[in-house]
Amino acid sequence: MRCLTRWRLNTSSQAFTDCALLIVSELVTNAVLHAAPPPHHRGNRQIWLALHMQPTALICSITDPTPTPPHIPTHDLWAETGRGLHLVTALSTTWGWTPTPPPGKTVWARLTLTSS
Repeated sequence: MRCLTRWRLNTSSQAFTDCALLIVSELVTNAVLHAAPPPHHRGNRQIWLALHMQPTALICSITDPTPTPPHIPTHDLWAETGRGLHLVTALSTTWGWTPTPPPGKTVWARLTLTSS
């Protein structure tokens, strides 16, 4: 996943690449941990990663087989988990999700490329 993301990004900005890698990592981790397949589903659980490079931004999209919307948990400062979407919120320009058929969803984050 990291190699694919680095390969797809055609930018000289190390900060942009680092932010993109962290966003992709957090979104994929959330999909793996929280996207259980439907009860009637047999076979492998599939999670799709898409990177859409635009002239001024990168859109990172993760599609998984569960319709449960993502949420930002409120944890105490000592919690060991629950910071992924906080990081995505802090590093991305914006993020959100859309339902996808059959039941599933795509969680996406937009990272704007700033000139340095």
